Amino acid sequence: MPAGTPSLPLPPRGPLRGREAGFALLLVLWTLAFLALIGTQALMLGRASLNLESTALWKARLQTTADAAITTELYAVATGRTRPTGQWSSSPDATEFQIRTRSQIRRDRINPNIASQPLMAALLMTQGFPSDQAASLAATLLAWRSEGFHVADRASACVSQGLPFHDLDDLSAVPGMTPLLLEGLVPHLSFAQQELPDLHTGDPSVRQALLKSGISSGADQTDPNSEGNGGVLVSVDAIVFHGAFRMWRHAEVIMLPDERPIPWRLVRLETLTPESSSSRITDHS
Repeated sequence: MPAGTPSLPLPPRGPLRGREAGFALLLVLWTLAFLALIGTQALMLGRASLNLESTALWKARLQTTADAAITTELYAVATGRTRPTGQWSSSPDATEFQIRTRSQIRRDRINPNIASQPLMAALLMTQGFPSDQAASLAATLLAWRSEGFHVADRASACVSQGLPFHDLDDLSAVPGMTPLLLEGLVPHLSFAQQELPDLHTGDPSVRQALLKSGISSGADQTDPNSEGNGGVLVSVDAIVFHGAFRMWRHAEVIMLPDERPIPWRLVRLETLTPESSSSRITDHS
């Protein structure tokens, strides 16, 4: 090599080159493992999303089928082809779904909008209220719902506008109505039933209230000026099965034979579960 020529760096020795190659290979393997993990996670998320979409689709189909079965049952009741006896019946049509329906007339509850003061007092007494307090609260309930009655309760800052009760919140605003008492009354009340029950009711508390008040039939207690006069409250249940899927829909309507094209007014529609209590009141006028 001529004098003054800079010397070139020597190539790395064998062991150093091997370590660099091993590190590069390890980096490639880690990258591939990371990409495989991402792919697996994406695949799992995709499958979960498809399962959720499939479940949602089946629930929608079951609900649509159940609501159609309820509508069919209501038209059968309205036209007299079906008697609302409360017995379950299976759909004779051969479809991919198994459908069971039942309809029944609801006359086993007390509507606080049409109940007399003695009957409401008697119902309050079935919840352990003393007779004098029950009579006082029943009188307040009657006045609270009466048209043209306006009063402010200073203790609770509630104001009555003399309007009918539409839900439990309206009842809770009445002075003297405690949450515990309201909870006890819930299974025995309805805001949609247009007539009071008679002694054939299956509710022991309602039957006891009727006996205490001396009222054996609710026919003479119906408010002639109430909306839906002459209408009967009918409940319809429809359960639809398909494999592991199941849907239970519950509806309550007031039958209005003279109305067209739909001879009823819907007051309640919900999806029930095995834990649902059919005695809970969520209906609204």
